[in-house]
This record gives sequence, C-alpha cells and structure tokens, in this order.
Amino acid sequence: MRKNLLAAILFAVVFTVLAPRPACASVSWSVSISYFHESLTPYGRWVVSEPYGEVWIPSGIASGWDPYWDGEWIWTDYGWTWVSYDPWGDIPYHYGTWVWVDAYGWAWEPGTVWAPAWVTWAWTDDYIGWAPVPSTFFITASGYFGPPVVVAPTRFVFVPATQFVGVNVSTVRVPQTQNAMILPRAQKATRFTVSGGVVRATAAPPRSLVERVSGKRLASAGIGKLKAPPTPLAAAHVSGRRIPVVAPARERSAGIARAKANTREMKAAGAARVAATPASEKPRGTRMARETRVRQRAGSAAHVRAAGRPRQDVVHRTHGMALRHGTMTRRNEAARRARVRREASRSTPARRVSRRVEHTPRVSARPARVSRQQVRHERAAMSAPRINRAPAPQPSSRRMHGNPHGAPPAQAAQPQPPPRSAAQAPKGKEKKERG
Repeated sequence: MRKNLLAAILFAVVFTVLAPRPACASVSWSVSISYFHESLTPYGRWVVSEPYGEVWIPSGIASGWDPYWDGEWIWTDYGWTWVSYDPWGDIPYHYGTWVWVDAYGWAWEPGTVWAPAWVTWAWTDDYIGWAPVPSTFFITASGYFGPPVVVAPTRFVFVPATQFVGVNVSTVRVPQTQNAMILPRAQKATRFTVSGGVVRATAAPPRSLVERVSGKRLASAGIGKLKAPPTPLAAAHVSGRRIPVVAPARERSAGIARAKANTREMKAAGAARVAATPASEKPRGTRMARETRVRQRAGSAAHVRAAGRPRQDVVHRTHGMALRHGTMTRRNEAARRARVRREASRSTPARRVSRRVEHTPRVSARPARVSRQQVRHERAAMSAPRINRAPAPQPSSRRMHGNPHGAPPAQAAQPQPPPRSAAQAPKGKEKKERG
C-alpha cells in the first residue's frame, strides 16, 4: 500500500513538472499616457490645442481621411470591433477619442480606458454609419445607457449595409454630401456595457440586420487581429462614478512630461556611451546602415498605407532624402551617373553630318511695283495709232518663259582670217609686239 502511495505521489510530481504551462502574452501591454506618447511620436506630432490640451496629430494620412476609415469591422465577443490598417491604429481607435481642431484637422485626445471602438452608431436598411464620441463622453462602472450622442453630420462615415463586413471601409464609403439625407431617417444609438471588468459595445447595428442585408452568416471572430488586447478598467487606473473616455488634462500633461524626460535621458545616455567608445571600436558605415533602414521602412506596406501615396512615390521620395543627407550615397550616385553617361556615349554610333548647305533663292509672291511713269507710258502707247511693222525676231520659247538654262539666241557668223603657215608666223620681238 505504501509503495502504491509513493508511486502515485511521484507520478503526480513528474506530471506537474513536465506538463505544458499556459501560454502567456509575449508582449506586455502598458496602459499609460507616457507609453502612448512614446509609441505615437514616430507617426505624428504632439501639440497643445485649446480647449483640448495635449493632442496627437497623425502625419502622412491620405486626402479625405477620417477616423475609423482605413480598416474594417469584425464581430467579436466584445461587439463590433474596429481593426485598423494604420501602423499606429492599435492605440487611438481603442483608447481616447478623436476631435476636430480647426488649425490641424482631426486630432487624437488620449485616454486609458479600452473599448472595441469609441463610436456612436446610425443605420438604416441601406446604410450603416458611425462617428467618434465627443471628448465630453463618459461611462460609469456598469457602462452607458443614456440617449444617443449627437454629433455633426459631417463627422459620420457611412457605407452600404451590404458592404459593412469584410470590406475595407475606405473603398466603399458613401460620399460625405449624402450624410445629411441619410441621418434624418436613420436609427441612432450609443450604448456600452461593462462585463468582466471590460467595456463592450452593445448598441451597434444588430447582428441579425447585418446578416439579413448581406446574406452572410456571421461567426464570432477572435481578437487575434488586434494589436491592442482588451484591458480591464482596473488597468486604466480610474475611479469614481464617472469614468471619462479621455484622461484629465493634468494627468495627460504629467504623463507627456515624464515621456519627454525619459527620452532626453535615453538620448543623453546614448551620447555618453558613444563619446566613451574609442575611435578604433566605433563601427564603420553607420550612415549607410541608417540609410538602408530608412529605405526598408519606406518600402514596407504599413508605411506606404500611412503615407497615402503609391509605393513608388514614397520610395523615391525617401531615396531623395537619403541623397541629401548621406555622404557615401551621394558619391555612389554621382559615380553611377558618370558611368551611365560613359556607357551611353560608347554605345551611340558616330554620325557624320555634312556641313554643305545649299541655299535656294527665295521666290517672292509679292507683285513687282509699277511706277507712275511706267503707267503713263503704257497709256500713251495704247492711245497711239497702230503702225504695221515687221515683227521683230523673238527669242526661243525656253528663253522667253524665263528658263535661265535655255539655249542662247543664234548669232551671225563673223568671217575668220585664213590660217597662217609656219613660215609666216611672227618671230621673236615681232611676235612679242604683236602679241
């Protein structure tokens, strides 16, 4: 009996040691204003705008861009969840909200509370639309069950109901000029619930409506497409009965100041390490490696989508910037151009161009001027009595018609002296004088 008990205990210990451990997230997600500031700084700029305070402006966006525009909607256990195609979309579409600033356009106001999408909805049988909630929006510990949030019609993005799921919104968006005609007859709703400590969207267009108009059976998708996993309210460090969607201005300013201080400290530490490194140990070709990284990043699909321009234009523009800032690249480019010119000159056959120029006399179309004296002589000749005279010999017809190459008129033959003999030919001085 004791042996069986010891064997069971030993088996349990071995199973516990060798059993696979539960998978954990490979990337730790930090919910703080300072982390958001450091993550979004490479993709835009932070400005202070009244009355919102510290806001973030994205750079490289396409013309006509709007929030919740470049991406798609998926149905998850948290409701309709937005999946962004922007390289920075893991933060601004699930935390905080978007506001319109006249001096900059759309700007993101930071917050620390996660949601599938902070939007308000409007839909009909033909169209489905949404718009970011205002910065004054707030929820409670149980969610939001109030009336629909009212926003300007120009803030909405509408798509055909049949193309609401599985399609990039930017390719099927309805023109913004039709928003004013769709909104009056649309059903509106804004509702969020809190279940398991996580915010969920429950007032979106009903799942049955989307299945009916699209003719597709919607299955609940996982959240594997999301770069920002759902976080509970406890991770947002919020408390009280009213939980705003954006962080207070004082908290945002403090978080951004900490992020800037950390950035300065990191730069100072890096500069100190570089200064302390001997010249013999410093890596060579750092400038070239940096230019290579810049080109690789410019050619990535995420950077091209963020720029909103064709890939060829983005890569050429980045190549030009590298030429302006890189010494080795500039030399290589100059050498390449010289090599191309030499090869072109060698491959081009030599052509002999004749320098003879034949001048053709111009033919004037203007009639010759007739003087008054010639006109008087012609009139007098016409009025004079006619006298029959023998016709004068006319030159040949070719000469008369102005042909310069015509044969000259025949001339009367003149008598030639008879030829002299050799004895009669002048000699010596006589020949010279006669000559």
